[in-house]
Amino acid sequence: MLGACEAAIRVRAWMRYGNASTSLRDPMMVYDADADLFLPRPGYEIKGARIGIKINSLGFRGDEFSLQKPPNTIRIVCLGASTTFSAEVSTNDAAWPHQLQEKLRAAYPGRNIEVINAAVGGYTTTENLRNLKHRVLPLNPDLVIYYEANNEIVKDTKVIALQEGIISVNREPPVVAVLSRYSLMADLVFKNIAILTRSRDESTRKLDSVPADLPTHFVSALDEMRVELAKRNVPLVLSTFIVKYRRNQDRATQIANADVAFYYMPWMSIDGMLDAMDRYNSAIIAYGASHDVETVDDREAIPPDGEHFSDCMHLLDKGAERMADRFLRFLQSSEQFSRLVLRSSAANVAGSPRG
Repeated sequence: MLGACEAAIRVRAWMRYGNASTSLRDPMMVYDADADLFLPRPGYEIKGARIGIKINSLGFRGDEFSLQKPPNTIRIVCLGASTTFSAEVSTNDAAWPHQLQEKLRAAYPGRNIEVINAAVGGYTTTENLRNLKHRVLPLNPDLVIYYEANNEIVKDTKVIALQEGIISVNREPPVVAVLSRYSLMADLVFKNIAILTRSRDESTRKLDSVPADLPTHFVSALDEMRVELAKRNVPLVLSTFIVKYRRNQDRATQIANADVAFYYMPWMSIDGMLDAMDRYNSAIIAYGASHDVETVDDREAIPPDGEHFSDCMHLLDKGAERMADRFLRFLQSSEQFSRLVLRSSAANVAGSPRG
């Protein structure tokens, strides 16, 4: 009976997601020793009823593009993690960086605008800084967008939870890890039980708030990105992070909307999650203001419902479209992007037969 259930779940997963692995990420990734990073495998493709992912020959999600930027092209690169890579949307075209590209091309006809999705699931600023140096700078970008904060929160709050004895290094029983690795049914059961029990657990000590200086490393890494880009006169655009659980919701809705956050951060209460998200978003805004870095801050741009979110932070097609609209509105009001458009216009005129 267990074997039949496992087989049925794997068939269901294959039909929906094109893969029966316990993780969509692992089969797609390959280690790059030069960058010391796990990167998407060039040419990798997966197709199911609900998702479709295709990695181009350069190892980026999306259409093929040339390593050398074509003349008179505005090239924007989006850095981040799973929320930018957008594994939960139906196709490459539905990922928000691609939708942003198409919306920009429609808004600025006659301009050659590329938006490249350089995000990789699981990355923090540490990996993204290496990603920037190894893969993004060789693309000669005109502007770089950075969208990520949740993975940093998980990493930083875990350190505090370990220091305070809230969790131990090996908090998960070995048998759970082994079964989850080889059984999709076990993996789904364990995850759903963990989400349910951890979200309702009021007896175990948890972090209800985080120190004001917790985003220090995060901010320093953002600064390193800005400095690297400034050497090449490439502007960095930051963004606050959007989640489904919010301050203006009642407690039951907050807990329900936080769902998988309880799985990845069992040491956090819902109050702790809200506090951490506020701290990191405030740090992003403060850094942008103090270093003249343009920052997108519209955390209500995406409705917190099941039509737009697949879980507490990952977006479905409609949510990705709202995210693309969010960045489109910002870029249309951005002085830095306006200068790029004007420069592109001047270059097109100079390169025309009359020019």
